[in-house]
Amino acid sequence: MIDGGHLRRLVSMADAVEAVREAFRLVSGGQFLAPQRVAVGGGTELLMAGRPVENPEGFVTKILTVRPENPGRGLPLLHAVVLWFDGPTGEPLAVLDGETVTAMRTGAASGVATDLLAAPDASTLALIGSGAQARDQVEAVLAVRQVREVRIFSRNETTANELAATLAEAHTELDVRVVPTSSQAVRGAEVVCCATTARAPVFDAADVGPRTHVNAIGSYRPDMCEVPAELLARSRVVVDQREAALAGAGDVIQAIEAGQLDEKRLVEVGDLLLAAERQASEAPTVFKSVGVSAQDWALARVAVERAAASAWS
Repeated sequence: MIDGGHLRRLVSMADAVEAVREAFRLVSGGQFLAPQRVAVGGGTELLMAGRPVENPEGFVTKILTVRPENPGRGLPLLHAVVLWFDGPTGEPLAVLDGETVTAMRTGAASGVATDLLAAPDASTLALIGSGAQARDQVEAVLAVRQVREVRIFSRNETTANELAATLAEAHTELDVRVVPTSSQAVRGAEVVCCATTARAPVFDAADVGPRTHVNAIGSYRPDMCEVPAELLARSRVVVDQREAALAGAGDVIQAIEAGQLDEKRLVEVGDLLLAAERQASEAPTVFKSVGVSAQDWALARVAVERAAASAWS
């Protein structure tokens, strides 16, 4: 059993970013076998699984439940377990804390996209949301950019202030503050991270400048949305996987239905990585992630390998 604290000791965010970077290459290169995730109860229960096509070291599956009412009960929004099976023998080798795997691999995805798409000198980060996913979004951006200022906007002022204090203590070089509106967070920020369960856009498209990169990781169902369709209309839109985005990314689906976005414009982050060059853009960039099992596989592989190595050292 690898619990959340043990997992974070085994795998740094920088490690997670590199692992997920390779996972996206596998996905877009057709080298990862995974069915579309199975959603039960309108997306309140999810099942994801997968492994590489060739010489798989292991097979991963994740079972996840989402309860929007849980934060009001003092409980996490999601609960999850990740199971790791040995590739050659099929033997179950590890159970990992799925909440931590999900938060870290989702943060790492934003780190990969930020490294690829954001301005090299980006120094200001806007964070929309202060829930379980929020801190890892910040940590991932810090792993790839020299951020000096973090502005947090959240409907929950208590958790926003707690997160700001935690980040300020962990990163004394940062100017971290909570702001009263999303506009005050987003205006002038070179990187924006959205980690909410919103069903309507969480900021105004007019607040996003031409050099801004947006990571949107909160919406995972067609009825959810964080990013204005007007922004997608004038942005370069990058997704973790086309099929997954078209099936579950409410931001993308709603923009297509409104005639603001042509699905042919969607580009997979793995395709950009396989092109092996940094992607400069004069327009804003948006990375929309709903999550794919290759991310879970990549993070679990590193954790299980290191846990096994430490057990024998």
